[in-house]
Amino acid sequence: MNRLRISAAGAVVAATLVAAPWMSSAGAVSNADPGVVGCDVLVTAPVGHDCMLPWPNDAFTKASSKMATGRQLNVSATLDPTNDKGVHVNTKWVNLNDGFSPGSVIMTYVANLGFTQSAIAPSTDIGSSLATNSPIVLEDLATHQRVAYFAEADAQATDPGVQMLLIHPAVALTEGHRYAVVLRSLHDTSGVAITPLASTNSAWNATASSSSRLRHLSYLMHHDLAGLIGSNEPYMAWDFTVASQKSLSTPALTMHKLAYGWLIKHHNTYNGKSAIPVADYAPAYAVTSVTTTGNVRNVHGTFQVPLFLTNTSPYSSMVTTSNGQPKINGTKTWTANFICVLPATLNVSGPALPTVYGHGLLGSAGEVEGGSFSAALSQNMAGCATDWVGMSGSDVLAVAGNLHDMSGFHAQVDHMLQGFVNFQFLGRLLNSPAGFATNAAFQDGSGHALFQVGKCTYMGYSQGGIMGGAVSAVSTEWKRVILGVPGMDYGGLLLNRSVDWSEFKSIFDPAYPNSIDQQIVLQMAQLLWDRGENEGYAEHLTSHPYKGISSKQVFIIENYGDHQVSNISAEMLARTIGAFNHQPAFDASFFGATARTPLTVTPQWGINALNQTKAVPAGLVLWDYGTPTPPVDNQPPSGLQYGNDPHGFGRGNSFLLTQLSTFLRTGIIPNLCGNAACQSNTP
Repeated sequence: MNRLRISAAGAVVAATLVAAPWMSSAGAVSNADPGVVGCDVLVTAPVGHDCMLPWPNDAFTKASSKMATGRQLNVSATLDPTNDKGVHVNTKWVNLNDGFSPGSVIMTYVANLGFTQSAIAPSTDIGSSLATNSPIVLEDLATHQRVAYFAEADAQATDPGVQMLLIHPAVALTEGHRYAVVLRSLHDTSGVAITPLASTNSAWNATASSSSRLRHLSYLMHHDLAGLIGSNEPYMAWDFTVASQKSLSTPALTMHKLAYGWLIKHHNTYNGKSAIPVADYAPAYAVTSVTTTGNVRNVHGTFQVPLFLTNTSPYSSMVTTSNGQPKINGTKTWTANFICVLPATLNVSGPALPTVYGHGLLGSAGEVEGGSFSAALSQNMAGCATDWVGMSGSDVLAVAGNLHDMSGFHAQVDHMLQGFVNFQFLGRLLNSPAGFATNAAFQDGSGHALFQVGKCTYMGYSQGGIMGGAVSAVSTEWKRVILGVPGMDYGGLLLNRSVDWSEFKSIFDPAYPNSIDQQIVLQMAQLLWDRGENEGYAEHLTSHPYKGISSKQVFIIENYGDHQVSNISAEMLARTIGAFNHQPAFDASFFGATARTPLTVTPQWGINALNQTKAVPAGLVLWDYGTPTPPVDNQPPSGLQYGNDPHGFGRGNSFLLTQLSTFLRTGIIPNLCGNAACQSNTP
């Protein structure tokens, strides 16, 4: 996997350590616990909105021998942000984590910070973040390698006086690793050097009588970062721990195991026989309607899934064991819906290739009947969809309620995990000879299945791409995955940059009116959201698969200038899963449009060229429909100057449709663009 790190300049060796004042005469050092009760000593943000900064931060953890990382989150329930009703965000569920998000937005506040004057790496030049003299350093303390990133002022804050510094890793951080953040050689907007914080100076000169927190920071700077900063006192430095695999994916993997165990006891019969091979088990289902128009058949129905929630309302929570892990709610089931579209007759080339389809933001299974999948039918494909529980149209009121008070967000994530199980069982119905293949609704007049049994694939667009990598990483039902216009990191890279957020922002901003609080609340939500989207699973999607689950082949489709899912987020996903890309990736001269400078100095920075003659674990193709370049900060491309939204484009692009079909059948992403960047005049 391409983790995009470089060795830190100057390896840390004992002979070059800069001794802290509290070291013993023998030279031995000890690292004090980083945790605090309340605010960190490094806080610099405006009073009243500073207690959760800098973030993420091991100051907001405590030691725990029961956790895989040795740390457990300990975010204050009385100092974290409140909504307009004075209600603090409930930290009960986030404090079950053993670390922070792999895609955490690293946030702090530096008054009057000059970004140009300090030469801080922007989203348009990620490579400069790895320069030897970079003013911001993100270092993996487990490997002593630096991590690429880009940084920006929070453009969501209209008052420059309260704009936070937001640092975005260019690749998801490694599970269970500890990281250090160093800010140094900063300058203000007038070009004047900014002196180190008083708290940094206190930590730098810590003595044995200093607080545990100051002694920990002193150890961090003089020991962990000695080879990096030497005797040069930084503006500030702190460390944080990324959540472990166990913390991130155990709930989903536990539910997967329990669900398939349940299936053994509650399987559908096969040709009237109850004793069938385990591999052929399928959940019970019912067809409720069948319609045929031309050569397209639409089949609606329901299927049974074990229920992991207290009930089926959008506000219910997960049923858990005494140690907090999911369990099946007795004999109760979830009656999931399905909608399938498939050719009504057998194609001369044989049965259609089946795919489970993931719908868009707060949509429904009905999307598979519309333009989103209809073009795939011409490629002899069949698509089946179910509502994505937790993020479907039936969850809109619950989502609105959470935006008023984010204390209930855990329940929404619990529903997303129930949705994972529902998708797996829909795939099982396509794969099992005891599934859909036994029903006349899915057969031709001679009793032959209209789709290839046991050949299930996955295709998801937009939200279906953002959550599709996650459900695919834990899937035993498919191996090839198409993620259309996807991304990762809802709370950090997606919401603020999406035109879709404006509608939800009209609820969220009045509830949490301070811009600093808004970013902190979104990052607290991300600690739970990791379990329901790509961010918590990408490390295991194409390599390092979970035990008993195969790695996947992935094709990422990106549309240049996407108004709803930012390109920078799609590319973070691509880097994390080690994707290769079609090159050249972008040509600003296409269409003769204005405002067509590349999104990055090196388009799709850090991603290597794709061999389009053989199957690879992951590939990325950027399609350009002539859209202007979006904003380079955390704002959406709203307004006429950003042209038409290309987010839904591609359905009429015959070249892309061929790429999709070929990949799902062979694992190869054919090069239909030659030696040029991929562009199309047909949406």
